[in-house]
Amino acid sequence: MKFHKLSIGDAFTTQKVTLTKEDILSYAEKYDPQYFHVDEIAAAASPFGSLIASGFQTLSVVWAEFIKMDVLGKDCLGGLGAKEIKWRAPVKPGDQLSGTYAIENKQELSDGKRGIVTFGISIRNQEEKEVLSGKTDILISV
Repeated sequence: MKFHKLSIGDAFTTQKVTLTKEDILSYAEKYDPQYFHVDEIAAAASPFGSLIASGFQTLSVVWAEFIKMDVLGKDCLGGLGAKEIKWRAPVKPGDQLSGTYAIENKQELSDGKRGIVTFGISIRNQEEKEVLSGKTDILISV
């Protein structure tokens, strides 16, 4: 979707996605092998009380659902960065996650061909508890 068709306040909520124990283990073994992500026994004795998903996995899995919605499509020229990412609560096996991406700011660039859109990110579990929040800036065609 073109920059000018997006408005501050527009919000897009993804479908729910379930993280299984196998998903968590597979991701963590490759990308975030901390004991509470890869070792069920050690994780049970951790402050979390059980295996939990990597925060980066949480962000990536729900981002994939947003991309599948094709809100930005080929008008997306790339991400400029993420900021203020906060892990609010642990994500456990079986949790169902959905993300809301809400436009918080827009800035058209001086070239008149591109703009930056800032999306606020809120990822919630099946109990509507926020598990992750943050912001991302995306470069979009005008």
